[in-house]
Amino acid sequence: MFKAGRTAMVAAQQCAATKLASLGQYLRCIAGGTAVTFAVSAPAVLGGAGVATDFAIFSMKRNTLQAAADAAALAATRELSVIGSGTSASAMTASAAASAGASGGGPIDSIARNYVETALADDEGVISTSVEIDDASGAVKVSVQDNWKPFFAHFLGADITPIKVSARAELVGESKVCVIALTTSGIGAVSLTKNAHLEAKGCSVYSNSTNSTGFYLGSGSSIVADVVCSAGGVYNKGAMSGTEVLTDCPAIADPLASRAKPSVGACDFKNTQVAGATQTLEPGVYCGGIRVTGGASVTFKEGTYVIKDGPFIVSDTSKITGRNVGFYLTGLLSLVQFLGDATIDLSGAEDGPMAGLLFFEDPSVGILRIHNIRATNAYNLTGTIYLPKGNLLVDPTANVAEKSAYTAIIAKRLVVENGPSLVLNTNYGATKVPVPDGIRSAADVVLAR
Repeated sequence: MFKAGRTAMVAAQQCAATKLASLGQYLRCIAGGTAVTFAVSAPAVLGGAGVATDFAIFSMKRNTLQAAADAAALAATRELSVIGSGTSASAMTASAAASAGASGGGPIDSIARNYVETALADDEGVISTSVEIDDASGAVKVSVQDNWKPFFAHFLGADITPIKVSARAELVGESKVCVIALTTSGIGAVSLTKNAHLEAKGCSVYSNSTNSTGFYLGSGSSIVADVVCSAGGVYNKGAMSGTEVLTDCPAIADPLASRAKPSVGACDFKNTQVAGATQTLEPGVYCGGIRVTGGASVTFKEGTYVIKDGPFIVSDTSKITGRNVGFYLTGLLSLVQFLGDATIDLSGAEDGPMAGLLFFEDPSVGILRIHNIRATNAYNLTGTIYLPKGNLLVDPTANVAEKSAYTAIIAKRLVVENGPSLVLNTNYGATKVPVPDGIRSAADVVLAR
């Protein structure tokens, strides 16, 4: 650059010393000197500009890769908290698993890779991703590499390429599963409509439906939870702000699928009806169901109640109360129907075959079953509501389960309508009703690069 400046100055002096016929000849002479100057200095100028451009591209690419790795690690670790790695290859990197002939690290690996691929879909570089899953510490590490080659690499140094970043997310503390909609097909496996609200703070809500509208959010609805996941997609028709629904999540296995059924003997009671009276009921097999109507008040003693071949109906201004009780529903007509201005105050079984469960639907019953919680005072439903073949409809235009120590729902479908708030608490220490295996899971996720 110094030599170029000196060359230009010498050229100008020569032009001035030369007797030129006109100002135009002088300017052309000066222009020739400038051209010489530019020819001499151009490589250095262009090289500097090229280095600056390459460095800007490098910084932008590295930031983009890091954001993708962060998002992938967080998402995969949240899923690890809900479903586990689901594979014996979980401790391998993705590349090691692939070289071993495996499909990768299972669903967690796939989630991380999908996040990276989506985030970097517009990147024209050659991207490679590896995933390491540590079940023992509840952590996922995602490493991303872009084999980008800067044009002026010899100026920048070989150590900047390829671009490599990594992010490690891990589970801290404890979170829980509050809702699992088990059906793997159809729209609205979890459905909130007509200003309905679902509050599941401190726990996760999960839909297994792979349908593109497997999670349905209607106008004015909202959902708040630690994690909200859909195995398919989500249809949002004007929902209020709340927790974002993650899509394309892997299906979560039914944690109670292997739960043994309570024994069902001969009928102890038939077509039980309590209308407008105060009565205490004993545990046993209730063939034809139980009906509590006309403002009756019923107390259920501790134990297991088998509702067989008939509904469990509580309606009008009736009230039912029970502690350490479990209701087993078997037979086509064994449906829960809490209606009207009824008061529901129930806590599930603390021990025995129904331990941890409030309602347990026989998995062998038929399909197209609809259980209704429409009572305006269904304020305590402590325990797990397990309806593997049933659809649970909650629509009393009032809060439901808000005074429960904890409520978990595992059902074929969950539909919340007409403006209530279904409140799913997780105060496990406030009750003697145990939490079934598979409901608890680690979940608070932080980056720990």
